[in-house]
Amino acid sequence: MNEQVEAALQRASETAELNAFVALADATEPGTSGGPLAGVPIAVKDSIHVAGFPCTGGTPALRNWRPAADATVVRTLRAAGAVIVGKTGMHELSAGITSNNLAYGAVRNPHDPRLIAGGSSGGSAAAVAAGIVPVSLGADTAGSVRIPAALCGCVGFRPTTGRYPNDGVIPLSATRDTVGPITRTVADAALVDELITGLRIHPVELAGRRLGVPRAYFYDDLDAETAAVIDDALGRLSDAGAELVETRVEDLDELTRPHSLALTLHEWPRELGMHLARHRCPVTVEEVVDAMAGPVERKWLADQLWGDPVPVTHHVEILERARPALVARYADCISRDRLDALVLPTTRLPARPIGQDDEVLINGRQVGTLEAYLRNTDPTAFAGLPSITVPAGRAASGLPVGLSFDGLPGTDTTLLALAAAFERLDR
Repeated sequence: MNEQVEAALQRASETAELNAFVALADATEPGTSGGPLAGVPIAVKDSIHVAGFPCTGGTPALRNWRPAADATVVRTLRAAGAVIVGKTGMHELSAGITSNNLAYGAVRNPHDPRLIAGGSSGGSAAAVAAGIVPVSLGADTAGSVRIPAALCGCVGFRPTTGRYPNDGVIPLSATRDTVGPITRTVADAALVDELITGLRIHPVELAGRRLGVPRAYFYDDLDAETAAVIDDALGRLSDAGAELVETRVEDLDELTRPHSLALTLHEWPRELGMHLARHRCPVTVEEVVDAMAGPVERKWLADQLWGDPVPVTHHVEILERARPALVARYADCISRDRLDALVLPTTRLPARPIGQDDEVLINGRQVGTLEAYLRNTDPTAFAGLPSITVPAGRAASGLPVGLSFDGLPGTDTTLLALAAAFERLDR
């Protein structure tokens, strides 16, 4: 076992109260001697298959399931020399944003263990933020990479849907799901992206770049501390020579709110059932539902199987009309104002205390927790667009705030380069 892996396992033991991991590697976990990630310890969300490890998906019925083979993304990183040091805690079946898991315990934020780490890839973000590993893998359906990365002060990258292979990943929605890295630096995220895709980013300067600031919707009713950090970040972009362009993505609420959750719910039981059968899991989707620990998450899935499911006609409408229309609205915005990317707060508020699963306080009023945290990450995920969150600074309370760069499908390397340029401003 190399020194890096030994140090990671020691650090994981020292920070066990964060509950970032559900399983840690045996001390004899092998690594490849060569490659760009030679000996680098990484962590993997517990919805992504890693041979030799359990894959619980954060749900009780899969506690003892051990898939036979690595997911392709894991196999790729292992071939580059990475050593998997553990599987990370998550929101049950990825269906939430707090990682307050009633079966395996809440994942805690390294900046304040009383607070949520975000979700659903909460353990992956906590493992990076706590200094256990420099790189972890998460999965993002509506913000599940970017939300915990922002709340824990990490970089979180959601690639264009389909850019990374999704085989060997417990699914929510085939239309929306993607694996994504959570890292300490943009350079580390870019390296993971290059290893998976073969595409390298080229450094850019911020001077002369046109960055859209979509105030309507994305900047509405921000927590006051978050707003102050984001305003400062925009000022730094402007001082670096970026041209900030006030802009707007039309019809966001109308094209997202009635359709986004419906798309996920319709696809969830079908995709989950097929995944378990394809990988010869001895547990059925019905048995998974019966044993689920989270009452809200269980009701969502049970309704699709035995209750009031999303109609097939609505699913067709989403795929044929609503989703393409949303992509077109983004394209219209970016083309009209000749933008390189959009910049926006990743979340409307920093981390809140564990246990506030139903509502959180924003500017003196109670707002649904899911809606509060998903508002800015969900539209891009619904549309299949790439997005990267980078630490923007600390709120007055000391908690991290994230700034996102969003773009059109296929602009992943541009977003990574812009995020890296923003990151360099703090050096």
